[in-house]
Amino acid sequence: MAEPTKGTVSEIAGRFGRRLRFPQLFTFVLVLFLIDLVVPDAIPFADEILFGLLTVLLGALRRDEPPEPRTEKNVTPPAG
Repeated sequence: MAEPTKGTVSEIAGRFGRRLRFPQLFTFVLVLFLIDLVVPDAIPFADEILFGLLTVLLGALRRDEPPEPRTEKNVTPPAG
């Protein structure tokens, strides 16, 4: 039996979701967008475009990552 590859869909989605600022809101809007694609509406594609843009916007909001700690380099020559 073949081993699953390192980049499975659930692993990639998990890594992406951990970096988002609002992961639950992104998931909610994504589900609404997918439902909206299936349900017929009066003005075709108007709300699909808006939900798609909102999903992309929420996906672009990333959590602020803490800065890496600075290490001081000792450049003083040894005394001697």
